[in-house]
Amino acid sequence: MHVQAGFDKLAMSDSRGPSAAVSAGLLVRQAAGGDLDAFEELIHRLQRRVYGFAYQHLRDSEEAHDLAQEIFVKLYRNLARYDPARPFEPWFWKLAANTTINYRRKRVPIPAEPSTESADPNSTTQTHDPALVEALSQLDPAYRLPILLHYYADLSLEQVSQSLNLSIPAIKSRLHRARAQLRNSLAELEESENLR
Repeated sequence: MHVQAGFDKLAMSDSRGPSAAVSAGLLVRQAAGGDLDAFEELIHRLQRRVYGFAYQHLRDSEEAHDLAQEIFVKLYRNLARYDPARPFEPWFWKLAANTTINYRRKRVPIPAEPSTESADPNSTTQTHDPALVEALSQLDPAYRLPILLHYYADLSLEQVSQSLNLSIPAIKSRLHRARAQLRNSLAELEESENLR
């Protein structure tokens, strides 16, 4: 499959071509017209953030890699549905969030311990505190998705709002509640560690 070959090629390559200045919207239009180089450039631009997003959701590097590939396959299949009059990032992250929800529904339960032996050495997710990763995994998806989109995918509140079809005040509320739940979970974990 062309998408898989492009993803594998980009996973080994770290150099950007002359199209680095091209907007994501233009790349999507070119890719929708059959330009595989444009699609590969899109993957290259998004792959680290998508992998980080997937890893924070699944806490397993192999599963995260599979989910990232599935997100890019969905992107390829849905290129024609993108409305170039709208911003690309919110549309893409909505597609990624929906793909993640569907993937988790079909998936086996979360492993008890995060996998560290096969973690991607290029991933920035390795530096996160395992307690934080555990606390994130315990959040309800309604709270986890806004946290991951805002803090890990670096989307603005407006982009998260567009991605999840929620108002900005609703996103702010969910982020506030998620941070409170994370603080409580981390405090409980620290307290239980101190009792040992």
